Amino acid sequence: MKTDKINRLVRDFLHGDMPEEIQRRFRRWMTAPADRETKDAALFQAWKELLARPAERDYRHKLPDIHRRIDMLDRAGKKSRFISLRRFAAAAALLALVVCGEYLFLRSRYERAPSVCLVTARGSKSEFTLPDGTRVWLNGDSRLSYPETFDAGIRRVRLDGEAFFQVRHDASHPFVVDMEVMQVEVLGTEFDARHRAGTRYAETILQSGSVRVLTPDRKSPILLRPDERILFDTQTGRIAVSEVSAGDYCSWTSRRLVFTNKSLSAILVNLERWYGVHFHSEGNIDLSAKLSFHIEYESLEEAMRLISRIAPIRYDIRGGTVFLAPE
Repeated sequence: MKTDKINRLVRDFLHGDMPEEIQRRFRRWMTAPADRETKDAALFQAWKELLARPAERDYRHKLPDIHRRIDMLDRAGKKSRFISLRRFAAAAALLALVVCGEYLFLRSRYERAPSVCLVTARGSKSEFTLPDGTRVWLNGDSRLSYPETFDAGIRRVRLDGEAFFQVRHDASHPFVVDMEVMQVEVLGTEFDARHRAGTRYAETILQSGSVRVLTPDRKSPILLRPDERILFDTQTGRIAVSEVSAGDYCSWTSRRLVFTNKSLSAILVNLERWYGVHFHSEGNIDLSAKLSFHIEYESLEEAMRLISRIAPIRYDIRGGTVFLAPE
């Protein structure tokens, strides 16, 4: 019976949208020694289910019941005299699942410096704050790792996937984002960075401030200005810097997309980040056509169906690519 309660509690938190106070209580309860193995098993099972199926939109109506179950299980745990040694030694021990946007919170103590790793599920995104006060939005199917505390002279994080950073200014401690084939160094700024291990392209889009970008074959960094994008082709070694509307590339961090008399080309850029797909145009499509609509919880299929009703295009979704053709 207790196992069933723990499983339900973990699933509710994984799929919910809970206040910070409840999140803290959940983390304390999850890391308590009582029922360690059952908690870990429930957490991993819920995470696997989330990877296969996007989270439900709103579980806030379950908050009172979740709160009550935490209290019940917490009281039961305090009566237990058994303390599992796994609390102190576990490879990449699972500490918590923070539910603002479904991401896995891991801590490894086999490393010399304790580190934190956050992993988002496909189709979800998360917002959180680093130890130095920097705010980060992590897009779906991405991983960010960083030390529990930034004690050295450089605030260094490692990214696999896509993230938007609002870096807290600290001139004496530069902030560095390491990707597999690109390094971005800043003092205080807002920018988007994207690269998945093993893929061909890496890019950074600057929204405000300034950043210095390094790639493996360059001895000197490239300085970006606001509304500039750097794209690195790992196969050819080619680097392209272009002027863009940074807001189009960074809008995926919002809770909804609102397009008012926006060109189709700009809309497609937004949707690529929002849904994690690539658009491929076939034929003579008028990308300058102006459209107005908004997206919040709609699926990719629903969004494309809406666009096809107000623009003369046909679409075909094949895996992670959306093929567009004129009507």
